[in-house]
Amino acid sequence: MLEAIGATYAIWGGLAVIAYGEPRFTQDMDILLSPKQFSVSLFVRRLQETHYRVDEIAVNRAMNGGFFKVIHLRYHIKTDFYVPAEPELLSMLAVRVKLPFDEIRRAAYITPTSIIVAKLRAYENSESTRHLDDIALIVRLQGKKLDQVRIDIAAAQLGVLGVWRSLWKENQRPS
Repeated sequence: MLEAIGATYAIWGGLAVIAYGEPRFTQDMDILLSPKQFSVSLFVRRLQETHYRVDEIAVNRAMNGGFFKVIHLRYHIKTDFYVPAEPELLSMLAVRVKLPFDEIRRAAYITPTSIIVAKLRAYENSESTRHLDDIALIVRLQGKKLDQVRIDIAAAQLGVLGVWRSLWKENQRPS
């Protein structure tokens, strides 16, 4: 639906970890959404037509940077949207990649390197080890495909370089 209305988006959070890692439980879908060339009224109308509860006022408020959620009325599946104002998150949207979403559809995802940077940021803010577990999954399966220099720089800026390097070392698969 997002592509049908011309939205620039990328899946991040748990579903992105699953896409690059291995299956795990997640309670919702998390989506980064660009406010550029985005029609709130069309978005809200399409969601309502497909049986989602969405608060148009909350969506409009988020367009300058912020969160809003939508919930499917029948299945009670929640999707959290974040409209970033931060340059780092906007750059994650710019380098998103298309991957299979299911047997039929493809969707845009942030890159595995971007997931690690986002998870390091989330860890630094919350100290939840769930984020570290997610990073470990991605390192084990994506390893050499990751942009280590970019992650090192981001981790140093966040003050978690030691945590990152420890995760990298512990989760590398032998070549």
